[in-house]
Amino acid sequence: MTGMAQNPLSTATPRLHPRQARTLVEIARKITGVAVSTDKISFLELRVSRRLRELGCADYDSYIAKLHGPDGMAEARYLAEALTTHTTSFFREKVHYDWLAREGLPNLAEAGAGTGYKLTIWSAACSLGSEMWTAAMVLDQFSQTRKGGLSWGVVGTDVSRQILRQAATAVFTEDQVTGIPAELRRSYLMRSRGEPRLYRIVPELRSRAQLAWANLVDLDRTLKLTADVAFLRNVLIYFQPEDQRRAVANVVSRLRDGGYLLTGHSESLADPPANLRQVAASTYQKV
Repeated sequence: MTGMAQNPLSTATPRLHPRQARTLVEIARKITGVAVSTDKISFLELRVSRRLRELGCADYDSYIAKLHGPDGMAEARYLAEALTTHTTSFFREKVHYDWLAREGLPNLAEAGAGTGYKLTIWSAACSLGSEMWTAAMVLDQFSQTRKGGLSWGVVGTDVSRQILRQAATAVFTEDQVTGIPAELRRSYLMRSRGEPRLYRIVPELRSRAQLAWANLVDLDRTLKLTADVAFLRNVLIYFQPEDQRRAVANVVSRLRDGGYLLTGHSESLADPPANLRQVAASTYQKV
């Protein structure tokens, strides 16, 4: 056979120039609102170099040319996913779930959520689903305290389709489920028999969950969603102030009146919408 083309990336990974970094970051920001510091050259190289290898691009200029080409919008979504950090854990910032069980859910139930209509909790940047499943466990526990139970569901959205595919399996490792109390593990997790030991969310919860793609900065009008509680935690820190306001406004627009918005404890709403009032730490009610 005649000689086959050699992969130009097989011997050395190209280095990312600050000019190229600025271009990549700006393209990703326009797509998702996620603002990565252009100073994080090593981070950008680590996340994007794999995509260069997959496409056979010799260098970052070749990749940028693809981003500006006819299929650039589709490729820009791959770029945005590569730059998105997916850190998640069960019962992260537990004070929010304690507040929901103690005050938030009882208030919503008294207003008719779960009886007059389905009570819905939305994990707006769900990553692998730990936040969504934690909310489902808390909601199911609360439902069992109400006579006749409640009609309820949970929704998880994320900007990464790859992450959503992983989340749809509802499978977690031993390390990933360490934050779940033992009694809840017994109720809501199925354990594999082999090694490594894996855990899957029980069908009773999975049947009440929906996953969907969503860009919070440019929320698709076709996304059919009205929530009573929205988790918007540990994601605003990746947005520029203007995009933060757009993301918050978009999420709040899908909340029922009287519903709650929960943000990360390390985040603050410097300029919250006029129809939000703070009711607890990092907790707001739509009025």
